[in-house]
Parts: sequence; C-alpha cells; structure tokens
Amino acid sequence: MAGDRCICCGYAKLPNTTAAAQVYQMVTIVAMVDKATDVILQASITLITPVARAFVEELLVGSNLFTDQGAILEELRVNYGGGAQKAVKQAYRDLCERYAEMQRTGSA
Repeated sequence: MAGDRCICCGYAKLPNTTAAAQVYQMVTIVAMVDKATDVILQASITLITPVARAFVEELLVGSNLFTDQGAILEELRVNYGGGAQKAVKQAYRDLCERYAEMQRTGSA
C-alpha cells in the first residue's frame, strides 16, 4: 500500500568529546516526509539535551528536502554552536541523499 508519507533517516558519527557520544555513537535524524511536496512533517534527532533536540527538530519541520538544503545547512552553521555541529550537518546531508535515493527508486 503506497501512502502519501514516508520515513527517512540520516546518520553521522558523533565526535567522542560530545555528551551525545557518551550515550549514542551516531547522531540519527528521523523525518516523516510528505512525498508529494518533499516537506518534512515531523523530525527527531538523537541529541542529549532537550534544547538542542528542539532547535534542530523545529528547524527541520516544514523544510523541503530538495530546495531548502542550503538554508538549513547555513542555519546550522551559524546558529548551532554545539560540538556535534558537523555531525548534525552530515546527518542532515545523509537524510537528504537517502530521501533522494528513495524518490529515484520509487521506494518513497
């Protein structure tokens, strides 16, 4: 049964010096995506602190995985000062790439 939404995930290795790495070895972004618009409907991320999680999740919800990539990466670069910044950006890039692959292969 083909639905109008899908779940897609992006992954990246966390630096050992971050609090999140003490609990998780990888940062994972999970997004529920509207397949007709490529817009993230819900998002979650494996970060330790509620504030960091909320910041990234709120940033992602409502964004388009194809047209908003540059703006999201810039927002993270400028406004996410945590030690996991590079890993979060890489996990987001991975999410975008995995979603694009799902679209190409028809599995999304």
